[in-house]
Parts: sequence; C-alpha cells; structure tokens
Amino acid sequence: ELGVIEGFIEVELADRRTYQAFARRAPAFARGTMRDLANASGAAARRLMTAYYLITGNCYRPAVASGRISIDSWCPALRERYHAAACGAMNYLRAADGTTDPCLSRLLAELGEDEYRRADQLLALLERGMRQ
Repeated sequence: ELGVIEGFIEVELADRRTYQAFARRAPAFARGTMRDLANASGAAARRLMTAYYLITGNCYRPAVASGRISIDSWCPALRERYHAAACGAMNYLRAADGTTDPCLSRLLAELGEDEYRRADQLLALLERGMRQ
C-alpha cells in the first residue's frame, strides 16, 4: 500500500504544478479556478503525506519536479486534464476498495470524490471555453 500512496502523492504534486502553469496561461475567466485546482491538489498531497507518516513514522520526500509544462491550445489541454482527473478519481476509489485499512479506505474514497469534483470543474471550464 505504501507504493500506492507514494504514487498518488507524486500524481497530486504533478497535478498541482500543472494547474499552476495553467493558471499563468489561462484565459482570465479560468485563472481563479486553476489556482483553486492547484491548491486542492496540494492539499490532497499533504493529506496523503500525512497518511504515509502515520503508517511509516517517516516523512515522505517527494521527487523534485523539473521541466517546463507546455500548453499549446486551451480546449485540448482542458480535455486532457479532464480525462486525467476522471481516471485519477477512479483509481482512488479502486484503491479504497482494495485496502483492508478502514482509515486509509475512507481517505482514498474522499480523495476520489474530490477528484471527481475537480473533473466537473474542468468540464465546466471546457464548456465555457468552447463557447468563446
């Protein structure tokens, strides 16, 4: 289960970084939502790192991310992020069902539902972006 938690932490931190990049390049109507999504991914990573500490007694040391995040076109980028969020939600819920630890199961289920809400926010931005 530690490998699963570590993977989720790294994904959330990568998502945070991606949403921060999106916030810098997004149309004005979407910047606030992108910042909110970045903050939500950061909060999810912190919750997972706390779970990691509770299980192991050690602080998790995330990988150092580097490289530039490119966003070529707004709607295709949102489409890609929507699919990533929906898949991430499904992965959280699958992991919640697969663990025997009731506290970890609850945390993963909550994070899965949060990820579905982020997917909904991305879908709303995509709908608005396609109207413009």
